[in-house]
Amino acid sequence: MDERLRTYGSLAGAILLVIGGTVATGVLPPTPAYQLLAGLIIVGGFALGYIGLEGLEFPD
Repeated sequence: MDERLRTYGSLAGAILLVIGGTVATGVLPPTPAYQLLAGLIIVGGFALGYIGLEGLEFPD
């Protein structure tokens, strides 16, 4: 149960980070520092999603 919870939790966190970063690009001021921050949030979401997908077992 622990591994499944970690897998689905990381995928849910990834979705929230990507959506939050996308919304942040429209809400934050259009200065390079803020847009870089929003981009890093999105990249972090994709990285967390990749880690979450590693926990899933796909049939060969």
